[in-house]
Amino acid sequence: MPVFWRIVLFIYNLILLVVGAAAIAISLGAPEPLQYINLVAATPENRIICGTVGILLFFLALVLLYLGLRNEPNRDGILIDKGVLGEVSISIEAVKLIIMKAVRQIDGVKEIRPVVKKGSAGLSITLKTMINPALSAPELSGVLQKIVKEHLENIGGLPVAEIKVQFHDFNADK
Repeated sequence: MPVFWRIVLFIYNLILLVVGAAAIAISLGAPEPLQYINLVAATPENRIICGTVGILLFFLALVLLYLGLRNEPNRDGILIDKGVLGEVSISIEAVKLIIMKAVRQIDGVKEIRPVVKKGSAGLSITLKTMINPALSAPELSGVLQKIVKEHLENIGGLPVAEIKVQFHDFNADK
């Protein structure tokens, strides 16, 4: 739920608390809430204002009910499968671990930092790598893309839209 609607919900709940407290006070025999109700209903202008506020609160309640009951997509993970028994999803951190496991098989990669984004066509992955300077970057990038894609599709069951490889440092001393 967006922050604006959370604030509106908070204010709406405060109004409901006041109405609830007034109902409790009336049931316990306190005359003050009844006097306020009679004051609101005393003139046509007050009744119009009260009716307008009531209509506004009614529609606000409908909007908040809708926002509270709608099914929001899973933001924490990537949906793999949805069936009768429920959903299967995988976290971004687990995807990164699968990528790290795949890259360990390749000789010459010294360090890798994967960046994973989910999109409508599948995962968009950027591999920020540091490799041995004696290796061919184009050949190694092709191998990286192939192995990472195979691992994500076979182990994770994840669709991969693209894999970008960025070489950030060729320093052999690091």
